[in-house]
Amino acid sequence: MDGIQITKNLSLEAISKKETFDKVDSVKIKIKKALLTPEDFVTFEGDPSVNYPIIPARSAIALVSELGRAGGPFLRGERIYPHPEIACGKCYECNNGKEAHCSDFIVAGKTTDGFLRNFAVFNTDDLAVLPTAVKDDDALFLDHVALCVNVVNAINLKKGEHVIIVGGDALGIILAQLVMYYQGVPILVDNNDENIIIAQNAGVYYTLFADNKIEKNVSDLTGARLSTKVVYMTGSNLNTDIALKLAGYNATVCFAGFSTPSLRVNFTSALVKSLEFKCVTNGYGSIESAINLLAVKSAVNLGVFNVQSVKQEQAMATIKEISKSNKKAACSKMLIVEMS
Repeated sequence: MDGIQITKNLSLEAISKKETFDKVDSVKIKIKKALLTPEDFVTFEGDPSVNYPIIPARSAIALVSELGRAGGPFLRGERIYPHPEIACGKCYECNNGKEAHCSDFIVAGKTTDGFLRNFAVFNTDDLAVLPTAVKDDDALFLDHVALCVNVVNAINLKKGEHVIIVGGDALGIILAQLVMYYQGVPILVDNNDENIIIAQNAGVYYTLFADNKIEKNVSDLTGARLSTKVVYMTGSNLNTDIALKLAGYNATVCFAGFSTPSLRVNFTSALVKSLEFKCVTNGYGSIESAINLLAVKSAVNLGVFNVQSVKQEQAMATIKEISKSNKKAACSKMLIVEMS
């Protein structure tokens, strides 16, 4: 296996090592494309929770290269999606059949090697076949779509409900599209003009700038009721007070995103309004649903993101260049790498 790993903050190196391929139910896959997310760039820039060295890239699409002795449901050359999160199988929740609530997920690019490498070995249960209707670059966002599906389920979205989404990162814009697909009414709030334009290009009708008029503007859209469903995207740089301010009494506020930054929440406001909190940090359990949504094509438009794509030999230089950039738009710290 050849790849690129982060040895320490701001340091990359090319590596070559052998992948173990000896389990009956394992599959060796050849990575076609890998997606680096903002979380991968946080790892590159230095994350004390990560054990270095580590190979980055949270998401990938691949081809089946070799089958284990059991064969499994796959064919050589078949296009597949390896799951970015895998339940640990050891914690209390996993041992009691509640893998979706695993307390120690194995996460690609964070707690285990990611996909910036040309080969990897996976158990058959942790791979999903990609239908021809799903394009390569769209498939790289499957975990994003799956997380948003989990958010929709967590807030128990009903037809016609307003959903305020605080944060116009890639996840926020995908979530807004899914809310529309499920016949809700998203109101996306952000402080970056480019993000708002991307959201509008994706068909999100209600987009508001996070300024001192935001509460009035939301109130005007919701008939002075604010909203009983608010989602705060943890990858945004907005204050959590905005989410609580825009929540109506007895509302559900969901904190959602792959990143888990140190957030401060005003519990005085939460107690006064009797708010219910939910947290969604991954797309575990909803990858198949996400594949079906992308196959539908009308559910989510991922082409609006226009993520930069480079060949593997350009990856190290491009990662360093992006890391130094001050851009803060939805996909400014994302990169697709075509693996050789």
